[in-house]
Amino acid sequence: MVTSSSSVKVELLERTDGYVVATWRRLMLLVWRGQASVAGIERSRALFRPWAERQPGGAAFLIVVTRERTMPPDEETRAAMQRVASAPGGCMKGMATLVEAEGFIAASVRAVMMRLQARGTQGPAPNIFGTPADVAAWAAVVLQDREVTPEALAEAIRVAREG
Repeated sequence: MVTSSSSVKVELLERTDGYVVATWRRLMLLVWRGQASVAGIERSRALFRPWAERQPGGAAFLIVVTRERTMPPDEETRAAMQRVASAPGGCMKGMATLVEAEGFIAASVRAVMMRLQARGTQGPAPNIFGTPADVAAWAAVVLQDREVTPEALAEAIRVAREG
C-alpha cells in the first residue's frame, strides 16, 4: 500500500500494532510503535532482501526506536537482533538506528545498541543516530542520493508511523 503526504511517497509493506515496515526511496524503515519484538525483526529481515535486490545500487535499512518508554528487549528479541546484525550485507549498503528520545536514557540506549549491533557484524558497520538530520546526512552519502534530506526523511518516518 502506498501512502503519501504532499512531499513524500512511502510504501507500507507491513503494519501491526507494534511496528511498521515501509520503504521510502532506497531506504527500508522498521518503525517501532512500542516494544521491539522478534516478529518485527524477522518480518523486516524477510522483506528487506527481495526488495533491496530490486533497487539499483542497493539499499539501506533504518530502525526507528520510538520516543515512548519501553522495556529493554527480552532475550529472544536480542537474539533475533544479533542474527540480523551478523547476517552478510549483500545488497545492504548500510544499516542505522534512530533513537528518537533525548537525554541520558536515550544516550544510554544508543550506547547499548552500538555494542549489540557491533558484536559479530559481517555486514555494514552499525550507525546509531539521535536525529533525522544525522540519519539523512548518513543515508544521502551511503545511497548517493541528494534527495534524502532531513525534512523529507522526517516526513517519511511520520507518514510510515501514521500509515
